[in-house]
Amino acid sequence: MERKLAEIPNLTAEWRRFLSVPLMEPGWHVVIDRRPSTDRAGAFAIGPTGVYALVLTEITPAAERLQRIRTHAEDTFAGLVQGRSQYAPHMLELMLLMPTATVVDTSVGIRSVDESSIRRTLLETEVAMSRGRAQQLASTVAARAQRFELISTSDAPVAKVATTEDLFDPAQLQEGERDAALARPFEEWTTFLDPEQIGLVNRTFNGPARFSGPAGTGKSVVALHRMARFAKRNPGRMLFTSFVRTLPGYHSTSFQRLAPRVGDRAEFVGLHAWTTRFLNDRQVRFNLDDTSVDTAFNLAWTKARTQLAPIESDLRYWRDELNRVIKGRGITTLAEYQKIERSGRNRIRLDDDRRAAVWTLLYEPYQERLRDRHVDDFNDVIRKAITTLRSTPAEDPYGLVVVDEVQDFTLMELRLVHQIAGGRTDSQLLLVGDGQQQVYPGGWRLADAGIPIIGRGAVLRVNYRNREAIHQYAGRIDATNSVGDLDGEPGFVLRDTEVMLPGGRVVTRHLRRAEVNDALVQAVAESQRPHADLAVIALTKKEAKDYQEVLESAGIPTLSLEKHDGTAHELVKVGTVFRAKGMDFRSVFHLSVQSAKPREQLTAGERDRAELADRQTMVALSRARDFAWHGVIVD
Repeated sequence: MERKLAEIPNLTAEWRRFLSVPLMEPGWHVVIDRRPSTDRAGAFAIGPTGVYALVLTEITPAAERLQRIRTHAEDTFAGLVQGRSQYAPHMLELMLLMPTATVVDTSVGIRSVDESSIRRTLLETEVAMSRGRAQQLASTVAARAQRFELISTSDAPVAKVATTEDLFDPAQLQEGERDAALARPFEEWTTFLDPEQIGLVNRTFNGPARFSGPAGTGKSVVALHRMARFAKRNPGRMLFTSFVRTLPGYHSTSFQRLAPRVGDRAEFVGLHAWTTRFLNDRQVRFNLDDTSVDTAFNLAWTKARTQLAPIESDLRYWRDELNRVIKGRGITTLAEYQKIERSGRNRIRLDDDRRAAVWTLLYEPYQERLRDRHVDDFNDVIRKAITTLRSTPAEDPYGLVVVDEVQDFTLMELRLVHQIAGGRTDSQLLLVGDGQQQVYPGGWRLADAGIPIIGRGAVLRVNYRNREAIHQYAGRIDATNSVGDLDGEPGFVLRDTEVMLPGGRVVTRHLRRAEVNDALVQAVAESQRPHADLAVIALTKKEAKDYQEVLESAGIPTLSLEKHDGTAHELVKVGTVFRAKGMDFRSVFHLSVQSAKPREQLTAGERDRAELADRQTMVALSRARDFAWHGVIVD
């Protein structure tokens, strides 16, 4: 290697000392620019931990020059495709080679090393690609320009440098290699994405945008990569939020692999937690008291029951009407309530007279009791946050706001995240979700929230998560969509996606309630899979708690999804479908209830609940990659 470095003209002794470090390690490659420029990296080190654009310098260059170097480097690695995967250029890092390493702004993907620290920095970073990927990436980049010289530590001699056409040809990957590559967990998808996904990562939007697509199409992965790319190109803060309070923490672990040095510039927090913290910081008074809220509703229901119970006897339906239709939409007058389309709630028809009864007998008494007790429900807290932000915008606004699982938001929550992002037509707000995966009642049309996204939407259509058998089984579930996608068009559904992973296995068991516990324990025990790969997904908190106790009693260690942050543990994860949203597992065990009555014999309210349960079951089963066990409880 020393001889090869010495043969390259105009390569200083200092350059040779730095470049010899990666070339002493197996699986590493160096691409040297024989015609260096002040606006380009002098060389690239490519190995298992990633791609590093090397800049030899005595002082930290100005930010403008560093950005020009990054832009040229990313252009050099743009469009490199292997099978269905494409290298994500924003994942490369600038490495300043200095006489003495100094403190630099590592949050934008810049590292400073000297001769004593370069080896440790290159080798101790998390693995990002296989040695084969690194070798092919290096040889393809070297073939892009005559000024590049490739020096490789590969044991196998390179008979010819791979061309771009070679890299684009899917036949270069054997089926077994392709299957293994596609089956990798998320943490290995930090460097290569589908070309369509790369296009969305790099696409520029001049205002709010929406990414839609069925389960397993990589919406969250694309959103996290957009955040990582933003972080390396912009100094602003970022927010990732969701209605599911545990999901931001789960994705925070993944984001740390994409941009490990962003630090406190990227905030991952549930919307409820963000809102209460914001109001506290602004010293806006509110009083969240679940017990008082429950009491207020129950007292109001006692008087409203006579007229409303004959329409629908389940009081949960009417609580959802208050929380997700009336207050969730910010409705303040009966006239406004009587005009709206109740998306996702239309099976139970509420004409003007019925809506007047809901308003006067339930909504107004409920509001009066909250006021008498000086108590807020969470819709009130959302409203206060919107009002506060509109009157006094943040002094240090977020440069990018990403909302995951947006289909479960209310309209008021949508308006809040738009306001958090600045509330303008050019605000950098990214909404990510899929109406078919809605697990809460009700629905909306994005236009109703006043967020303009026409021309700034995209639908992902390729499923990378589920193997074929699971994809087909989950896709057959009749999961209706009551959320308007993109420009108001119907959403693209799971069964219509292109599935990439062959194989897989689904087991269906029809059970009596008395058989459930033993059947679940037996299924988990006989799966012969590591506990870290298994998840039991229930429909309710009580069921999840019961299943966790049953498994623990059988000697099977568990971890509640309430506490799961994406870190690998040799424990079976157990939780509700609401907590499993946005996550994936190699094997999923799910139990649902089959109604004794045919669907056509259900009442309007029962039909609404059955459709919601179908969406929840589809979401639960589509969390599985390789294996799904579906226990169907027969009433």
